[in-house]
Amino acid sequence: MDQSQNPNLIILLVYSAPYFSVPDEKTLIGRLGSFENHQETLKMNVTWHQRESDKCWGEVQLDDHHIQVSGLPHPLSPEIIDRTIHTSRWQPQIKTAMRQHQSHISLVYTGNHPDPVERMISLYLTAHAFENENLLGILNLGAWTAHPPADFLTPEKIRSYRQTIPFNLWVGYVKFFIDKEHYWLVTKGHHIFDVPDLAYAVQSDENPEDIIANFINIFYYIYEKDVFVTAGDTLSIGAKGEKLQFSEVPAEMDYIMGPSGTLVIEKTSPEA
Repeated sequence: MDQSQNPNLIILLVYSAPYFSVPDEKTLIGRLGSFENHQETLKMNVTWHQRESDKCWGEVQLDDHHIQVSGLPHPLSPEIIDRTIHTSRWQPQIKTAMRQHQSHISLVYTGNHPDPVERMISLYLTAHAFENENLLGILNLGAWTAHPPADFLTPEKIRSYRQTIPFNLWVGYVKFFIDKEHYWLVTKGHHIFDVPDLAYAVQSDENPEDIIANFINIFYYIYEKDVFVTAGDTLSIGAKGEKLQFSEVPAEMDYIMGPSGTLVIEKTSPEA
C-alpha cells in the first residue's frame, strides 16, 4: 500500500466493532443517491462479490469513477496507524478512539476521471454510504493523516469540497524533529493533485500555523495556475510580499520526499 508505488487513491474506514454491517446493493445505491440534486444525476452501480459479517469485497461505480471495496475484521498494522492517526493534528481523545478500531474497509480509486477533486469526492461519497454508528475515522495513507467522521461525510459537506479544498482532511502536515525545539514541517498528500510537497525548517519563535498558511497559498499558486516550480525559483506571498525561495531537499533527508517530489521553502531578505 505504498502510494509512491501505487498511483491509486486509497482511503481507509476504521470501525469500533470487529464485524461489518455491510449494506446490500439496493441500500448502498440509495445512500449514494442522497448526493444527487437537480443539477447532477449519477450513474450508479454496486456489485458485491462477497458480503459477509467477517469479510467483504466489491465494487462501486459512479459515472466514470470506479472504486474497489474490501473489508477485514481486524485492526490495521501499527505502521499504518503511526503514519496516519499518530501524525494527524486532532485532539488526543479522537486519535485514541481511532487507534482502538477493530475492523476496517479499504476504498481504492481505480477510475479515470481527470479532476483530482472529483476523484476525492467520489471516495468520500462512497465513505458516506458506508458510514454507521461504529465508524471512528477516515485514514489517508498517502497524505499521512486521519480524521473523525464528524459532519465531514454529509452530502452537503462533500459538495462544498468543490468550492474549497479541505486541507485539514486531505493534506497531512507532519513534523520531523531536528532537536527538542526545531523541526521540519512537511506536507503530505500534494501528489494527489500532481503538486510537489513542501517542507520548511521551523524555528522556535515561529508559528507553525503561519507556515501552513504559506503552504496552502503556494499550493493554490501551483495548482490553479498550473505552473512548474523548481529549486532556485522565488515567490512573493502574502499582503506584505514576503519573499520565499525554493530549494532541493538535502540528500540526507530524502525520507521527506513525496511521490510528486518535495521542495524546501526558505524565507529570504527583500534584497535577495
